Amino acid sequence: MRWLSRLFTRKPRPAGATALWLYVACNRCGEAMRIRADRRYDLASEMLDPGEPGPAYRLHKDIVGARCFQRIAVDVAFDQRLQVVEQHINGGRWLTEEEFLATSGTPSSASPDQP
Repeated sequence: MRWLSRLFTRKPRPAGATALWLYVACNRCGEAMRIRADRRYDLASEMLDPGEPGPAYRLHKDIVGARCFQRIAVDVAFDQRLQVVEQHINGGRWLTEEEFLATSGTPSSASPDQP
């Protein structure tokens, strides 16, 4: 019966080795949002030849907050080391993590695994 309890026991998600966090605010209602993107599934490879310039990965997310139904379109380009090369946003504005914490009232000791 132990196998049955292991089957239905929820395991905590790893600390974030695969998580990329984006912080945005809606232009219409001002809602601050923290969006999780998974490096394994959300990034699209650009398939560049060795030595070819340009971003190695791209991320596109459409975000809708809880307060209003304004769509926020986010496009981010990354290099090989997953450092942001360029970023574009439509319908919102970028926030830093500190701005998000100050705006949302979330304590800074909160775990980044919690959405």
